[in-house]
Amino acid sequence: MHRTILGSRIPDPGPLPPDPRDIMLRSQHVTRFIIASFGLHLLLVVAAVYLAGRADLSLPVITPVDVVNLPQNEVAKLPPVDARPLPPPQVTPERPARPIPEQIAPPKSLPGPQHFGTAPDVSLPQTTPPQGLAEGSDKGTSPTGKPGIGLHEAGKGPLPFLSQADIDALARKGMPEKRPGDDSVTLDTDEFKFISYNRWLKYKVESVLKYPELAAVSGLQGTLYIQFNIMKDGSLQGLELIRSSGYKILDDEALRAIRATAPFQPLPDGWKMDHYTIRAAVLFYLNEAYIR
Repeated sequence: MHRTILGSRIPDPGPLPPDPRDIMLRSQHVTRFIIASFGLHLLLVVAAVYLAGRADLSLPVITPVDVVNLPQNEVAKLPPVDARPLPPPQVTPERPARPIPEQIAPPKSLPGPQHFGTAPDVSLPQTTPPQGLAEGSDKGTSPTGKPGIGLHEAGKGPLPFLSQADIDALARKGMPEKRPGDDSVTLDTDEFKFISYNRWLKYKVESVLKYPELAAVSGLQGTLYIQFNIMKDGSLQGLELIRSSGYKILDDEALRAIRATAPFQPLPDGWKMDHYTIRAAVLFYLNEAYIR
């Protein structure tokens, strides 16, 4: 490389050599740093040795002690000991015993009514266990109802109840006769194609049918008869009360249950019927409700 000065070209001498004084100053700084570091470390070592020399690292001296019983004359010379009295024991007050409530004797059973509602031709069937068997041991096992045994008297014999056979017999006994041109079918029909549908219908209605609370408290019991049509699509039509139980509250509950159950299952195509007319008995007895 060349430099041009006043029109003349002078060769570039290159970088200048390092100054010997700068090298000397750098070496002096390194030397001072090393000396200061060594002096500081030496000072720390001396301080540690001094503190360790002043610390008491000796183990504690165990002094044996002999326990002896002093003579009575020496014990009498000792100053009295300030003995504090023990606090009195805490006594928990006893809680008064709770009074035992008097047991109220259950009310005696009431005799059942002679008739359901006002219908004179529907008497109350009653089933009682035969002599020699435990009370209630044959409940529900009687093949037929046992009407005419008499009313239950308070405190005598088992409580009255109805078996399934009693319920069916009672429903058939008071069923009104068919009117001219009436093609209705009862729920206990023996015609094979209706048996499965009627069984489902009874289960469905009884799941909705409730014994009115006011009627149960008042001891109202009765049976009523209804008629209604189930259309091809399962809808309800023509619901009517053909014989009352004698109590409006029971009649209204039976009609409400039928309306609440609708719509029903559609009629099977194999029946080839556009409607299915049913006559049924609804019974309210001993806080239970049935449809037959």
